[in-house]
Amino acid sequence: MSTVKMKLRKFGRLVWESVKGGIPALLMYFCAGSVLMMITMKEEKFVWDNSKLIWTIVCIAVAVAYNGLIAYAHGGNAYQMLVSGNMKRHSLDAYGQEFKISFHKEAKEYRAWKGFAMGVLTAVFTVIGAIIFGKNQQIIDSLYTGVEQSHSTGFGILVIACFLLSGWSLLPVYFMNVNGWGVSYYFSALFGIIPILATGVIYIAGAYAKRNKTIREQERRDRESAAQEQKIKKINYGGLPGTKPKKRK
Repeated sequence: MSTVKMKLRKFGRLVWESVKGGIPALLMYFCAGSVLMMITMKEEKFVWDNSKLIWTIVCIAVAVAYNGLIAYAHGGNAYQMLVSGNMKRHSLDAYGQEFKISFHKEAKEYRAWKGFAMGVLTAVFTVIGAIIFGKNQQIIDSLYTGVEQSHSTGFGILVIACFLLSGWSLLPVYFMNVNGWGVSYYFSALFGIIPILATGVIYIAGAYAKRNKTIREQERRDRESAAQEQKIKKINYGGLPGTKPKKRK
């Protein structure tokens, strides 16, 4: 029973670290959706034009760029945590006891899948928004077609919440349909691939960048140490008469 509890606790820590790592990027996607909604839906007629297309691209690009910065930093920190964990495990195998490293947390160690797991957090809201809009396509379309569709006040609030939480993925499809494209909102779930790939790939890149930097730094120190050993040490003769060798002219 204790083994099961330990495994569940370990799994819970891994889940929590993934969620915690994905929250900053998630908030940025929320901001991108909110800004995009305020910019593109300020007119009464929801017309899709070049300026709105540009704003959509800019908002998504900024969100993905920030997502990349966060993932890159997480990857570097995770690699350092992995090194600390390897030191503790090596000391346990070699000497029978672990080094005490206070800042080390096994749940934060680098694993290639963790970056993709952090990206899934953002993709979850994207998929939820796509399902809600996809199942209620006719009601959503009635917002701009003028065809009356019965819906509750709560549903209207839910639509606004979806626009705020994942407007960066829903609004492009929404405006396509406003202009008569007839695209299913289920396809907006494909936008979820963006944060998953961005977080996962850049997380791995950040870890390898930190690893390469550490290796280069160690190689530099090794070269300096080797150069220092090759230097001829000067003999201290004490300044007494007759103890210094004669200088050659």
